[in-house]
Amino acid sequence: MGEPRFWSKGMEKELIIHGRPHLNSPWLIGGYEGWVDAGKVSSGSVTYLKDTLRARKFAEILSDGFHHFKEFRPRVVVEDGLLRQVDYPQNEFFYWKNRESRPDVILFIGQEPHFRWKAFVDLIVKLALRFGVQRLVTIGGLYDQVVHTIPRKISVVAATPQMLEDLLVHDVITIDYAGPGSHVSLLQERCQANGIGSFMLWGRVPPYIKTSSPWDSIQILELLSTLVPFEVDLRGLRAEAKLIDEQLQRAVEEKPDLKTYVKQVESMQRSRHPVSAKSGDNVITIEAFLKHVDKGNKKKD
Repeated sequence: MGEPRFWSKGMEKELIIHGRPHLNSPWLIGGYEGWVDAGKVSSGSVTYLKDTLRARKFAEILSDGFHHFKEFRPRVVVEDGLLRQVDYPQNEFFYWKNRESRPDVILFIGQEPHFRWKAFVDLIVKLALRFGVQRLVTIGGLYDQVVHTIPRKISVVAATPQMLEDLLVHDVITIDYAGPGSHVSLLQERCQANGIGSFMLWGRVPPYIKTSSPWDSIQILELLSTLVPFEVDLRGLRAEAKLIDEQLQRAVEEKPDLKTYVKQVESMQRSRHPVSAKSGDNVITIEAFLKHVDKGNKKKD
């Protein structure tokens, strides 16, 4: 592989390693809040893994210099007129020991950086090289022209043709896309340059879901539990999915515009020409859809 390849030099002070666990050929699974987190598929999936596996924090990337605090504001706690706590945006690494002979797992949960993307990516890759990561997986969520009533497949972006071929046997679909990107694409490129296999798994979220989309998280975690492999209890996510299904069913019955949208997309999906995330023009943002619904409601009022 040769010498490690980085964009930035001398950034080690922003990567704080609190402990050095002995890990067996770990997989690094990353999730982010921000642009790649539609339906909280990215941050929610990895946070669920962290909590369920009881993974332990061992490292972090300092937020100062990477984040715009007007976008990701620090959280404060005030009690009885006294400032008790200030919590800054977190970029944290956790580890979990798998069964003997199986790869261990590193989890990264962070905020998508506003500034210095290349330096941020380099810090993740440096940690991955230091702990012998063999695979780096980024989980993402994107809004697409899909509905909650029809099962949808995970989309994948792989670094190499062979890796893509290996993933396609798991009934995932590919993406064709040209447009604005996220720093996770830079991360995949930098992993490939440093000999770390990497791929992205994307959940496709209906544009009217304003909270979480647990169905996508379930699919992604089921796939990862097969690939790594590991065991994870998904009953919590399944219970959440059932509850949100019930809420959505009521919303569909109460909002004529939403009901019409769902039926139109169902018709397209069930035809031989389903709409997918293969073009930026085909993706309906949640903001645009909700504005349309709001306008319809105002006219009725």
